[in-house]
Amino acid sequence: MNTKFLFIVMGLISSVIYGQVGINTEDPKASLDVNGNVRIRTATVLPSAQDVKVMVLDDENVVNTTDLNNIFERAPTANTIIKGTGGTGFSVLSLSLLNGWQKVSFPTLEIDEGLNFNTSTQEFTALEKGIYHIYFNIEMASLLSASTLGAGIFKIKSGTNTAVLISEESFLNVSVLSINVSSPVRKTQTIVKLDAGDKIVFGIKIPLADISLFNNSKATFTIWRMK
Repeated sequence: MNTKFLFIVMGLISSVIYGQVGINTEDPKASLDVNGNVRIRTATVLPSAQDVKVMVLDDENVVNTTDLNNIFERAPTANTIIKGTGGTGFSVLSLSLLNGWQKVSFPTLEIDEGLNFNTSTQEFTALEKGIYHIYFNIEMASLLSASTLGAGIFKIKSGTNTAVLISEESFLNVSVLSINVSSPVRKTQTIVKLDAGDKIVFGIKIPLADISLFNNSKATFTIWRMK
């Protein structure tokens, strides 16, 4: 007897007794359990994607259906895009992040797709595990000679309160004949892997005597989830 035919006969007998059919398996775990590839030679092409259901596999490779819209409804969270600005002057919070770094406070969020930036704590919280691109820059209206200016990106691991510096641009301002020759701009960017619950904050390093320089200064950051 042909082997494939034997499997089909055994499967039909099994289906009568147990209500389950197995192909290439003698121990089916579902109404139809296929141990191998599935090929569909022809399929109907629907005129539109409205009210369409798609087949998906769960953790045990059991076929289920879901509405197509349910897949795309996750896009705003998955595709996190945030832009914050301090175009009319930014400020620093009293919280010290690390070794003289102060947390930057942004007065305006131009974009917050995903609603996961807390304007009270000035912290971004990753809602999903992924790889994120983060950019931060500050531009001072004026600088004092020989004062340090730095822009830094900090990561706070979920469940901790420790801020870890993951990217920075920081150096002393230099003056020649009492004229500042250093750029008033500091900018830094990085790509970082975040777990759900991890936080990102932005810091500035500047002597306390130079805090008055924030008047009319600018700051911008962007965060977007790459993957």
